[in-house]
Amino acid sequence: MPSLMAMQRQLRDKGVVVLAVSTDEDADAYRNFLTKYNIDLLTVRDPRQASNTLYGTFKFPETYVIDSEGVMRRKFIGPVNWTTPEIMDYLTRLSPERRAAR
Repeated sequence: MPSLMAMQRQLRDKGVVVLAVSTDEDADAYRNFLTKYNIDLLTVRDPRQASNTLYGTFKFPETYVIDSEGVMRRKFIGPVNWTTPEIMDYLTRLSPERRAAR
């Protein structure tokens, strides 16, 4: 989560938005996690785990890169360092600002 939040801060002005989906069934556990770790991301809680079915999630964490047109471009399974130059460049190339300039 720390690198995901750092990436969001760095790319927010380029139109990159992170949406974190929690499949926690317990609403208090979800809110406590956000508070305890100072999560500064757009988050939603999906206690019925409909997103797991929709995206075929089978291992946590899984991350989906969805472009501004709603097309899933990439799926990452497992932890990722979101601030590596390769990942930052990849996400920047997909940003709405960059796509509009083409």
